[in-house]
Order: sequence, then structure tokens, then C-alpha cells
Amino acid sequence: MKRVCKNLLFFTAVFTLCIAAGSSAGAKTKVKVKKVSVKSNYGKIVHVAVGKKVKLTTTVKVKPNKAKNKKVTYKSSKKKVATVTSGGYVKGKKTGSCKVTVTSKSNKKKKAKISVKVVKQVKSVELDAEEADLYAGETKKLKATVLPASGSFKKLKWTTSNANVAKVSSTGKITGVAAGTATIKATSVEGSKKSAKCQVKVLAANTVNIESVQVLGPNAVRVILNRAMTLTASQFVVEGKQYEQGVYNRRYTIIQMRNYDNKTYDLTLDDNYSIAPDSFVRVSIATLPGNGAKSLESQAVFVKTSTPPTEKWIGVVGEKMESVVDLSEYCYGNVSYTVTGSVGGISYRPKENALIFSGTYTTVTVETILTITAEDELENKIEKKIHVYVGNNSTVVSCAEDKTVLIGRKLDGLDFARAAGGSGKYSYAALHMPPGLTVNEDGTISGTPEGAGEYEVSVTATDRENTARTATATAVIRVADERLVKGVVKDASGAVVSGAAVTCVHVDDGASFETTTDDTGAYSLYVAEGSYDITAGFEDMWDRVYSIAVSSGGRQIDFVLR
Repeated sequence: MKRVCKNLLFFTAVFTLCIAAGSSAGAKTKVKVKKVSVKSNYGKIVHVAVGKKVKLTTTVKVKPNKAKNKKVTYKSSKKKVATVTSGGYVKGKKTGSCKVTVTSKSNKKKKAKISVKVVKQVKSVELDAEEADLYAGETKKLKATVLPASGSFKKLKWTTSNANVAKVSSTGKITGVAAGTATIKATSVEGSKKSAKCQVKVLAANTVNIESVQVLGPNAVRVILNRAMTLTASQFVVEGKQYEQGVYNRRYTIIQMRNYDNKTYDLTLDDNYSIAPDSFVRVSIATLPGNGAKSLESQAVFVKTSTPPTEKWIGVVGEKMESVVDLSEYCYGNVSYTVTGSVGGISYRPKENALIFSGTYTTVTVETILTITAEDELENKIEKKIHVYVGNNSTVVSCAEDKTVLIGRKLDGLDFARAAGGSGKYSYAALHMPPGLTVNEDGTISGTPEGAGEYEVSVTATDRENTARTATATAVIRVADERLVKGVVKDASGAVVSGAAVTCVHVDDGASFETTTDDTGAYSLYVAEGSYDITAGFEDMWDRVYSIAVSSGGRQIDFVLR
């Protein structure tokens, strides 16, 4: 029995040694590193700003696939340009280039290299839109501006706060996915972490938005929808307040609504309350479908966006003159003026937001140009030119005004050229007149224009009592295709108004066309193509439309005088 136990103990010991030996052999299994790779923060090159750091992404393929076998070391080729930590953070020291080598600790023969470029820090990122509306399936490309413009890395990381509402590509293209809101963010990737955001609203398929509100005048508001929808005046609510920080405590009454295309609505308000300059107006349409903007405000700035027309002053030495130059309608708030150039005997002084020119001409000038520059509260600068011509007994001066005329519409004595000095009696002759037109002896134009286009006309004024005294001026006559504007004028009771004056004034160049209504209240007149303010008036009643485009199809505008 003892012998059996001894044998059993012997085999147990041998078996234990074999197991221990096997365990020792397993612990010494060779680590096999297949590949080391490293990626940058953007693209194939690491871009890092001076004083900032970015994290490298390192991958080690190894067997056995254990964390301890994946350890690596990092080394920079130029530590004065960029350093790298044991954790793989590259820090920019000064602008320049270098390389970072990543080496496996398990097999120092396995390594990878990546290029590093140290750039200037990004100071700011700006997007061309802080807010955007789009329908599901629609796209919008955001444009980013990265500063400084030179020496910084311009690439950005684009993210969305809600990919179920809106997604964004790596180049900033937004795609609407479903109704809701999301924030699109563009972030610099060179370590500065500067960013900009755009709030995106994705609209439901049936959504109709208020796209814009414009205060056209003291009693007129234009509302434009992003999609066509038929509305009645009762669906609009127009409110006002004087100050931006105030509350909307004034309700305007709509007495007339013009629906041009089911998208553009002009609302005429009664005159119990006028919209004051610089005050605020809010338009609400609660019945608009979908999740779009049902309310929008606008400030009543009443500022013209066209260029102030050139003026021409003409007179003789010894003649008194006074003229007002007021550019406030082109400006925001208070206006300050500067004047370049001078005319002998003429001075100027400010009065409110205008300049008053006055005096007596003392010096002959064939042409002096005054440049009037107005600067408003927003530091916008508006410029107006005034051409001054002064003659005397022995010197004749002349000028001519630019004109717009219509093909096929007969002219009879349209003012065109003027002269001063000499005897005061002149005859006129012109070169390069449009076909069908002539200059009369008194400087007016007559005839029927035939060819569309712009004609630079040279007109000469000759003193009738001394033909050696002449003066030549130039002006442009624009011959335009005619466009018909027509309609009916009625009063508030619905009765037609005969003899009402209808005036169309071109928004940009100030060209004016006029007519009167007939016994049926109807009017028709031809104008050049463009945008017009059109007014109908009779005695103390009037009605007006603003900035109405008149194109090849003409325009029908009916008026109700109140």
C-alpha cells in the first residue's frame, strides 16, 4: 500500500511539472506586429496651429491583439517646429514643417511617419448665414470665411446637432431631412477650435412662410410669401411700435389690399395712424400652414436705394440763385455733408439734413462740377454731382438734360437744351439725334422716335445776335420700348373718378409719365420698362403703389381714392 502511494505521488509531481512547463512556454509566445499606421486631424498631413495641439490617431495591428502589445513611441524630426507627447498630441511651436515618427514598442522595426505643418492660429470662423430655412429634400451650401486669410488652415469640421432633421456634408452642404430645427456647426481643426453656427429650420411640406416685410411709405406695407397662397385682408395683422425695445401696442387698420401674384401683397393702411420713420412694423398671418414664420417685423427706414440724379445749374454773372440739396432720403438718420469744388459768389450752409446754396454768380465757368457727399449715421456715403454753367455778356454757356423717350410716342416741345449769356437769344442744332427726333430752334425736342437704344447727342447753342458766340453740350437720349400701364380709378364709394391725374415715376432714374382718367375712370399710358411708383390723385384724395415692375406684358393697376 505504501508503494502504491509513493508511485501516485511521483506521477502527480511529474504531471504538475509538465503543466508548469507548458504555462511557461505559453507566456513566452512571440508578439507579431503586422503594421503601424497613423492618421492626421484632416487629410494626409497634420495641420496644427502655433501654440495649439492636435491628437494623432494611431493604429497597430498585432498578434496577440492585446493593449500592451499596441504601445508606441512618438518622435518629432524638428522639435523647434513641433513637439509630440507620449500620448500622441502634436503641439505647434513655430510655423514650418517636420515629420513625426511612430514606432512600435513591441517591434522597433515597425513604424510609420506623418508630415506635420505648423500654421497660424485661426482667429475666427464666419458663415454667410446665421439662419436658414429649407424644405425636406432641399439643399443649401454654406460658405465659410476663415481668418486670417493668409497662413491659416482653412479646412473645417462640419457637424449637425440633429441628423434626423438636417445633415451636413464635409464641404458645408446642408440637406433637409424632416421638419424641425438643427444647429449646423463649422469648427477649425488645427487646434484653435474656433467655430460658427447656423440655425436651420426644416419646413414641413405644406409650409408657407412670410419671406419679407417692407414698409413702402407712411401708410403702405408690402408682404412677400415664399410660396403662392390666396389670402384676404382680414388674415393680416399689422402692428407698430416706435422703439426697438418697446412693445407692439399699435394696431393699424387695413383699408385696401393688392394681391399681385398670390405671393406679393401690398397693404394700404388708413390715415388715423401713419408709420413714423425709423419705427417698427410687425406683420402676422396666423393662418399660414406648416411650421414656418407666421410673423415678421421690419423697420421703416424710407431710404431710396437708387443713385441721386445729376443736377445742372445754369445762369449768368450777376444773377442771384438759391437751391436746396437734400440727400436725406438716401440716408439713415442724421446726415453730414462735404462739398468738393466751388462756384464764384456761391456759398452753402447746412439746414437740418440739407444744404442751402445761395449767392450771386461772379465768375464765368463753362462747366464746374460740385461733388456733394452725404454721410449718414451708419457711415454710408452717398454722392451727388452738380454741373454748374455761368456765362456773361460776352460768353455763352449751355447744358442739356438726359432724357428717356418711348418708341412710337410723338413728342412736341420736350425740354432738352438750355443756354445762358450773350444776348439771351439762341438757336440750337444737334448731332447724333435718335432717328425720328429733331432739336427745335428753342432747344426742345419734337418728333416720333424710331430706334431703341442710347444716343449721345451733341447740341450747340448759338447766340442769334453774334453767331461767333457758341456753346456745345452733350446729353444721352434713351429710346425705350413702350410698356402699357392701365387701370380704373374709383373713389371709396365705388364711383368712377374722371379727370384724376395718374403719374408714373421711374424708381431709378426719376423719368416721369403722366395722364388723366376719362369719363369712365379709365386711364392708360405708356412707360419704359422698369420699376415705378405710381400715384393717382384727385383734389385731396389719392392712392399709390410703390416699386411696381412694368415689363414686356405691361401692368394693370386699379386705384381707390380716399
